Amino acid sequence: MGGKTTMEKRGHHICKMVNYEVRQRTTQPTSRKLQGKIVTTPGTRDVMIYKNKDKVEGGIKSVAQAAQKIYDLLKNSDSESYVSKKLINKYKLV
Repeated sequence: MGGKTTMEKRGHHICKMVNYEVRQRTTQPTSRKLQGKIVTTPGTRDVMIYKNKDKVEGGIKSVAQAAQKIYDLLKNSDSESYVSKKLINKYKLV
């Protein structure tokens, strides 16, 4: 078996704004038998912000919040004009 793929390490690619990416890693809920009882573990969803290969921030609750944080970072560096109008309308960025 080979090494882990990019999707397994960083998660699925959701969207890209200028040079930032929103990635999401999901874990499905599982159930198994343990000492005759069925034990379920809940699923998780981690949303992270990446700049190239470097993780900028993680532990965000939703994709819309991550997109807003990226937009705020781009506002501070005067680069918000490079963000497409489609993404601004989709995530309702202000």
